[in-house]
Amino acid sequence: MNPGGIRRGLHSGYALTSLLLIASGLLLWDADLRTRIVGGYGREILDFHLWVGWLFVALPLLVLATARPLLRDLRRRLGPPDPPLAWPKVHIVGSLLAVSVLSATGVVLWADPELPLAWVDAMSALHLATSGLLTLSIPVHLVLARRKIASRSREILGRASADGPPSPFDFNESGD
Repeated sequence: MNPGGIRRGLHSGYALTSLLLIASGLLLWDADLRTRIVGGYGREILDFHLWVGWLFVALPLLVLATARPLLRDLRRRLGPPDPPLAWPKVHIVGSLLAVSVLSATGVVLWADPELPLAWVDAMSALHLATSGLLTLSIPVHLVLARRKIASRSREILGRASADGPPSPFDFNESGD
């Protein structure tokens, strides 16, 4: 499989798991909302959140274990010729950092309930803050990727691409 296809598959997997984690995390965080929507079931929602969280952690590990071309593609996308603070590079590094923080804090919260309360509070606060940033970044991501979404949708539907003027936030031709 080519790096673009692997990248799109990983992106789709992260999109789905992120939305499921945000929804289940919101229900875990707000007991009143959970009661109004599903009538309780906190333990079942927690179990669902944990299983989807493990999928969130395992997805890139499975891809990276089998996809050396994806690592080369990532190195290419983070290297020259773009300036170091170009939007695509900032977006990739920020996404990788957020995924790492969410995964690490989630695993720590799951793995060791015997941690000192100060550590649990710190991990929970960091997990919640990063989750909030991830949630806020989704609409921004969709707005900045709207031309790519439209062109990919036209491609899937078999319609001709109607390219307009390039956006300063568009990725290069081979990127997503």
